[in-house]
Amino acid sequence: MARKERIVELDYVRSFAFLAVVYQHVIGVYIRKPGVGEETAFLFGMLFHLLKFAVPAFVFVTGLVLFYNYYDRLQYPRFIQKRFTEIVVPYAVWSIVYMAMHHDLTGFNPETLWLVLKKWMTGTASYHLWFVVMIFQFYLLYPILLKLFKWTRHAVRGRAGRTFAVGAAALAYAALMWFSVRYIPAHSFRFDLAWLDAYLIKYRDRNFLYYSFYFFMGGLAALALPQFRVFLQKRWLWLFAAFGVTYAYIGYELVKHSAGPIVNLNVATSLKPSMFLYTVAQLLVVYLVAVWVGKSGSQWKKWLTMLGHYSYGAYLIHALVLTYVMKLLNHWEWTASGIGGSLIAFVLCSAFSFGLSYGLAKLPFGALLVGAAEKKKNSSAPSTPKEYKQAI
Repeated sequence: MARKERIVELDYVRSFAFLAVVYQHVIGVYIRKPGVGEETAFLFGMLFHLLKFAVPAFVFVTGLVLFYNYYDRLQYPRFIQKRFTEIVVPYAVWSIVYMAMHHDLTGFNPETLWLVLKKWMTGTASYHLWFVVMIFQFYLLYPILLKLFKWTRHAVRGRAGRTFAVGAAALAYAALMWFSVRYIPAHSFRFDLAWLDAYLIKYRDRNFLYYSFYFFMGGLAALALPQFRVFLQKRWLWLFAAFGVTYAYIGYELVKHSAGPIVNLNVATSLKPSMFLYTVAQLLVVYLVAVWVGKSGSQWKKWLTMLGHYSYGAYLIHALVLTYVMKLLNHWEWTASGIGGSLIAFVLCSAFSFGLSYGLAKLPFGALLVGAAEKKKNSSAPSTPKEYKQAI
């Protein structure tokens, strides 16, 4: 069988997404500092908007990779065992690390065991771990999602029919976003069953349904990858225009719903219709930039590729690194606040997180700590199709 093309731009998309996540969390720290002026606060808010593509980008890449590698053939037991080892085990290890920072885990008793299990299941051991709980649902449910995707693809024929199907899916997803951000808070909507209420309402920000459009969007790109690249490059001006218009609108929403110098970053939630439209436009622009980077002779390509390889471990580690980076920077007044200080914190946190992920991956048991980054590297001339590395 012929070897599948290696999708080099995914390394760059993954790197961009990781860096965006880090700076989002740095902004979350700096915008809450005493004495932040109104102009600085709104600049932080607009930068925060600019970086909101990160989680949808990881979901998009996950969908693209899974449909690209496992559309025609899937051995589910082996597939899910591999993902459990590379995703869930490192997540569980770092969850324990974060829990140990805030809770006494030395006493082995039912209360401690329940605390650990609950935080594992909900991704609440640290503010960034919810993402792993959400993204693993796509791996767990992939056979069902694949059947749904195939059924829809075969049921709808022709360009007009498929355009209508995508449009209908977008409208349904936008309605779900409206339900999440408008209806639920306004009506205090709840389910009677505790587990159903927790999954669909309380923890909806880590429910795969609320990110499903980006996953299937990645699947569509995977099945027509060359055409997808051409489409982006031919329509780059329209894509940037759509991005600019939607970015301006969500900026207006930020101003409208913020009071004076206090900028409410909760307005920037991904789970609302306007942010959905903005995110789709931004994802297309980010992927286009990644394609352009891949075609360029930039010296940054090597570093972005390496960062992409080790981004999952760096993601798990970065919240811990940021804690100690901030303890260090808070000793110097000139780095303790403002845009300049946030940029220094961002660079240090990104660099140390990557360095730790890279170093841990070299250990014999490194895959249990940061995922199988080393195994994801491209090998020379395999005789069978090589599975492209996973999204995280």
